[in-house]
Amino acid sequence: MTSPAEEENEVEGTGAEDASGPGRRLTDAEFAEIRELYELGKAGLSELATTYKISRQTLSRRFKDVGAKKGSRAHELAAAAKKAAVAATGVSAGATIERFADRRAEWIEETRMNGYQALKEARLIGRKIMSENLRATPPRPMAHIDDDLKALARYNKLLIDNIAASIELLQANDHVDETTLPSLSIEDLTDDDILEHHKNIGALPEDATVADMLAENDEDGEEGSP
Repeated sequence: MTSPAEEENEVEGTGAEDASGPGRRLTDAEFAEIRELYELGKAGLSELATTYKISRQTLSRRFKDVGAKKGSRAHELAAAAKKAAVAATGVSAGATIERFADRRAEWIEETRMNGYQALKEARLIGRKIMSENLRATPPRPMAHIDDDLKALARYNKLLIDNIAASIELLQANDHVDETTLPSLSIEDLTDDDILEHHKNIGALPEDATVADMLAENDEDGEEGSP
């Protein structure tokens, strides 16, 4: 696997060859998918250029325009794996485990929020593809955007798989945040509360007092005694 520097040198050295080749414009969905693979370190420049049939020079320029760097986000999955390993193996020091437990909820929430935002962006790309196709003059058939939608579907699946892997590594489904649990408050009823209840169900008249209620209870007790 070539390093980012080697890939850039390779691109500069073959610029004339790439420039003379047939031009191809990446769709938003394709570039989003390519950038995700590149920044996570799952594919290099040459591999992506071959797979998506675009010149390495053009792809390198697109990456530079958005500040994308190979493997710049690889630490995200590595960090999630490391954090989960600490909890799963139980071999780390107690302080490390406590630190993991203290920040686990934060990492889980961060993973979910980042994942939600990424999926939202993918959804917006899909809407843009559909909207542009519908507004085209003359009207174009849906088959015209099949490749765009397929690329978007692959990108969406990549996001979902990455989110699911991170959630699993953090054991998010087994995590219970005690701060979100509902509290149960138990209080003793006062005589006034009991009197109000008896009035509401018609057991006592509206003008009854606590003394009347207690007296009636005493009478019921005497009748029930042998």
